[in-house]
Amino acid sequence: MVKGITPKQQYKRKVPQARWYLHLQALWWRYLMAIGMLLHKLAPPRPPKPNFSRQIPSTISGVEGSILLQFYVPRDYQTQKDLWQHKMRPELVDEEANQDPADRSRSRRVSTTLSTMSQTVRRRNNSGRRWGKFPVIINFHGGGFTLGTATDDARWCGTVVDECHAVVISVDYRKAPEHPFPTPVEDGVDAVVWVHNHAEELGVDPSKIVLSGFSSGGNMCVTVALRLWDELNGFARDAETEPNARQRAERALHGSATRRESSSSSSTRVPDGAHVDILNPDEAPSVDPPGEGGGDRAVRPSDPHIKAAAATVQHRELPDVKIRALVPWYPSLDYTRTRDERRATNVRKDQELPAVFTDLFDESYLHPPDSISLDSPYISPGVAPTCLLKNGLPHDIIMYTCEFDMLLDEGQDFRKRLTSPEIGKNVIYKMVEGVPHGWDKAPNPLKPTPGVREHYLSCCKELRQIFGAQPGVKEHPTLQGPSAAPRGSVQVVR
Repeated sequence: MVKGITPKQQYKRKVPQARWYLHLQALWWRYLMAIGMLLHKLAPPRPPKPNFSRQIPSTISGVEGSILLQFYVPRDYQTQKDLWQHKMRPELVDEEANQDPADRSRSRRVSTTLSTMSQTVRRRNNSGRRWGKFPVIINFHGGGFTLGTATDDARWCGTVVDECHAVVISVDYRKAPEHPFPTPVEDGVDAVVWVHNHAEELGVDPSKIVLSGFSSGGNMCVTVALRLWDELNGFARDAETEPNARQRAERALHGSATRRESSSSSSTRVPDGAHVDILNPDEAPSVDPPGEGGGDRAVRPSDPHIKAAAATVQHRELPDVKIRALVPWYPSLDYTRTRDERRATNVRKDQELPAVFTDLFDESYLHPPDSISLDSPYISPGVAPTCLLKNGLPHDIIMYTCEFDMLLDEGQDFRKRLTSPEIGKNVIYKMVEGVPHGWDKAPNPLKPTPGVREHYLSCCKELRQIFGAQPGVKEHPTLQGPSAAPRGSVQVVR
């Protein structure tokens, strides 16, 4: 951070552009990026298209809307689902008893066919049913929180599906400037909670949820995990100086006097033994930590909007979601560093993102600048409180950075923090040499970028070890490294 400049002033030294102008710029660059991604996907072999999609409502965010989820699934996913649905519907037996002989005969033929299919699947997998056991990777695309779509990482999604025999869900979160911070992060939390709640329906194992993301999606990969932990623990953190009605209600319900402490000196924590008794929306609870110092005064909201939001917060029930691992690719991690400071760390100035993009990203996402705390853990996880990183992140983190990237330095610093004795995470780290930011998304229609498959396979190998033994998953050697793709699958990267 520049001496004498506070975190909130980092991105306020230029005259901000009008929101309508930022919106026009975003539309223009989204159009051009769509062309670039089309060329990227034309390279043989072409990546898969999503198998299906789901539209889910936003609940965590104070801004109403919906979130699109794109699903990439293994080849036997539908077969496994059909077998599960038939097994889980005992009412079919009662229905069959009331059918006429002709319909009953047809039903039995269908049952015999499904039984034969089940036996075939068991022989091929050597382990029986896989429904409900698929690992699930929830992915967040890049684009500075402003550009991009959920299908941009199709090559990564297809590779993970084949190599880990997993379900991959790519999140089309709402983007800035239409939806600035914290909406994208909260949309990510919504996606994770929804997947956990619908695990049985989706056939995934809720104990094997992994978050991945690229660039700004890599930031979300980490910040979503932190925001989720706070949400599950009823912990209202001061991410903004002017919170929305729902955030004010949460602070009234859960207590707002959580200390913001620098990660370099100490950490933020809920006092041991603290408890919150929710009475009703008209009377906020008090937080009574034990020991000396007493507790925070009860906050009694008078704003009717806060009361209405408080009633919503009070009755929301969240499951105990556990994240198994994180996979951030060249993530942005520390917005308390200015763009000039970041650029100064790049050894190849000709390879860095132009200011026209970074200015658009920052002004679109970090809005309004007067109300954004750039050291918020939901923006800059690199400087998040030590205790939050220790408790809010999973033990296993697989991180990739790029040598010619202005974000390399903060990625390496984050790795050091995570592996420090105070936090103690297991970080599998790789700096990809000789490549710029976003190297794996090159718009070359003739062939995929060399080296991408090598690093994707390396990451998938680590994921397989984290997931443990899975039915029918066997590794075999390739020139780029161990692969577990099923026989006959088309590799989407080379």
